[in-house]
Amino acid sequence: MNTTQSAMSASACGMYRNTVLERVVHGQPFEQAAVTDVIARGVKRVLVIASPRASDTATLASLESALGGHHAASFCGALPHAPTQCVMEGAALARRLRADHLIAIGGGSVIDTAKAVAYALSAGDTNHSSVLLDAPDAGSVDPGSRQWNASEWLGVTAIPQTLSAAEYTWFAGVSDPERKIKKIVAHPAMAPRTVILDPRLTLEFALPTFLASGIKAVDHAVERLTALHSHPISDALSIHALGMLLASLPAVHSAPGDLEARLQCQLASWLSIAGGSAGVRTGASHALGHVLGAHAGVDHGLTSCALLPSVLRWNLTHNRAQQARVLSGLGQGGDVLAPLISQCIARLGLPTRLRDIGVPSSDLAEVAEKSLHDPGMRHNPRPVRSAADALEILEMAW
Repeated sequence: MNTTQSAMSASACGMYRNTVLERVVHGQPFEQAAVTDVIARGVKRVLVIASPRASDTATLASLESALGGHHAASFCGALPHAPTQCVMEGAALARRLRADHLIAIGGGSVIDTAKAVAYALSAGDTNHSSVLLDAPDAGSVDPGSRQWNASEWLGVTAIPQTLSAAEYTWFAGVSDPERKIKKIVAHPAMAPRTVILDPRLTLEFALPTFLASGIKAVDHAVERLTALHSHPISDALSIHALGMLLASLPAVHSAPGDLEARLQCQLASWLSIAGGSAGVRTGASHALGHVLGAHAGVDHGLTSCALLPSVLRWNLTHNRAQQARVLSGLGQGGDVLAPLISQCIARLGLPTRLRDIGVPSSDLAEVAEKSLHDPGMRHNPRPVRSAADALEILEMAW
């Protein structure tokens, strides 16, 4: 068998799995969509999960009012990077209230918190964070499996306000503040059942935060498009997502009040991560970003801004053909993708170096060592064989 036949045989092996996500709703006010969803599900005691910032906002008050008698309480304790203690507090409250459904409204950390709360409740342990830290990671879980007892799981409805795309996945990143590490917790039942997109809600986040979360979506698409083992569903959705993001993010930057451009960003965020259901994995940019988030408290949108171009350059010797195909799909020539991504980030007024997002050079060696334990490193196109390899990427990005 020649090389071409081997490559074709390898690419022919794959599987696309549908998660428990049932509907993605857009084009109607979030309050109306949430109430319709709750009534359709027949749930009676909804726990709303949000961040402390949301506790005194009109948005949360409007959601609570719309839910009426279906609203059991709101837990406004979801912190950045979903610390395990916050998750356990939310799970304990849900248990005390006998909640029968969760609604998460906020950014990716809020949605991850809700998914992790559902996991802790299903495990029957709301006291010990080890139930999260010892959980399976995404790579060992089949998102399409239905071999679990639905009565043991609370469903999640997600109302995102950023573009992280946490609302479309069956896993959550939780952090251990003491060890400054991040752990991926996964189960097919963790995926939200309903996602509600309302671009008005994205206006509540600072423009740089919203735009940076869009670069995280770019990261989702690019790392899958440049992976060595891809899938036609992943490629088709990811290249479309990337094109939408490269057009709609600058549109929002130029006209922050443009709700149609913001909705296009939200839809592109959805497409950007869909390749995960086809088994296409992300690589070093995500892996290093996970570690930096827990280690230095840096927002994942900003880690993508600083890391993705350097990861693309470091990987070039192993995926030049994939990078060329991405550029061709965008109607451009060449085979080096990093300059296009760097230009996009800079034009949005976002930071492009680790030094600009508060990561000291003295931390790089420790971050490199920790990153070797992240599953994403095993799927990077260019093998990351040692902490020295990871450090080389970090130094390029610093």
